[in-house]
Amino acid sequence: MTTVWSGSGSRIDATDAIRPELTALTDEQKHRVLRQVRRRHGSCRHCGGAEFLVGEALYLGFLFLSEDTDAYMVALTCTSPRCFAPRTGIRLSESEL
Repeated sequence: MTTVWSGSGSRIDATDAIRPELTALTDEQKHRVLRQVRRRHGSCRHCGGAEFLVGEALYLGFLFLSEDTDAYMVALTCTSPRCFAPRTGIRLSESEL
């Protein structure tokens, strides 16, 4: 469990900090996301790195009318220490999670 410091300086656990609109992924789902990134030849657009940490998923189906009803945006963080903008994401359908 990761410790996060709130703006007021109090300590909270990262599991307590997840926003209600985000969906936490299991380890198996994170592995499937990484397989999809590799299958699509995904790379960081800032540094070209191909290794990522997988974060939470945001359900897009209710936010954007042009999205499929089972669409999710999954947070990815480039692991390259040289990357100056490591945060990105991948759009996946629910069946790909």
